[in-house]
Amino acid sequence: MKYVAILLALVVLTGVYFLVWKRKINITRNYPRTTRSNVISMDSHRKAKQSPGEQPCSSCKKKNGKLIFYAQDNGTVVGLCKDCQSKAKKRDMLPL
Repeated sequence: MKYVAILLALVVLTGVYFLVWKRKINITRNYPRTTRSNVISMDSHRKAKQSPGEQPCSSCKKKNGKLIFYAQDNGTVVGLCKDCQSKAKKRDMLPL
């Protein structure tokens, strides 16, 4: 009778151990690491939707297919449509 109780206790402890171990593995698989990195994997970059959509003009906010980028006096970059190019020339911005 003693041996049956010891064997039964071992079976229960082994079952509990495997259940805890299985749960620990599932938790670590479902949650990514908490430390974030600036490195992006190429696979996720390729899978991401990359739409060649139109960008809005920095001045008039109209969406245009082609923008010409200029450097402002303070060093920021603006993308201007063909209609707003005259503003860039008046302000003597440098095209990039």
